[in-house]
Amino acid sequence: MTTRQDPNRFDGRVALVTGAARGIGAVIAATLAERGATVAQADVLPLDRWESSLDGGAHSRHSVDVRSEESCRALVAEVLDTHGQLDHLVNNAGIVRRGSAAETSPEEFTTVLDVNLTGTFRMAQAAYPALRATSGSVVNIGSTNGHIAVLNTVAYCVSKAGVMHLARVLALEWAPDGIRVNAVGPTIVPTDMTADVRADPAYMADKMASIPLGRMAESQDVADTVTYLLSPAAGMVTGQTVFVDGGVTIA
Repeated sequence: MTTRQDPNRFDGRVALVTGAARGIGAVIAATLAERGATVAQADVLPLDRWESSLDGGAHSRHSVDVRSEESCRALVAEVLDTHGQLDHLVNNAGIVRRGSAAETSPEEFTTVLDVNLTGTFRMAQAAYPALRATSGSVVNIGSTNGHIAVLNTVAYCVSKAGVMHLARVLALEWAPDGIRVNAVGPTIVPTDMTADVRADPAYMADKMASIPLGRMAESQDVADTVTYLLSPAAGMVTGQTVFVDGGVTIA
């Protein structure tokens, strides 16, 4: 009788995580490494500002600016040169700008979409040939803000809606290549990106009241869902968004 390999393991596989210097991305990278993956971590931040604890060994660190097609393609080339293959991609790089729609400048709106949405597209497109060679998998980091309307984050909301729908479109187009593409949509997570709103008691009272399970999502909650979707355990899951939101999107 053949022993079935653990479908939650990533031994012998290479995963690339953008926005990996800190926050959710750093935890995703560490979780993939714990489960056997060789992890290529990439971020726009200089190395002296990285907070990631994953360093050395087989893993690698890289610079990328997802606003640049050239930078995305160079990153994939570096990963292939360093590790010889690419099996998994996590599009986690993202920014937020807050303010009412009436007061958000076109430049601010465009900047957020360029990083969050077009940057995700650039990175996925750059990685496509390598992922096709390994029948790989992709996870985009969306948000509950991309599913429900949220005040004072118009560009972020629109960008994350696009990121999640992009996963559906790529899943459809790339299925013949054996590539699965999914998205994860967290509610508020205690990271640097949410520090400003978490310091506002009125905002947090409203936010917590909207979460049936009564707590924020932790970075580890997000990382565990991402690694599941990347893994063979989710081998028949593609084109989906899994909300890690404690029930926010139930209604």
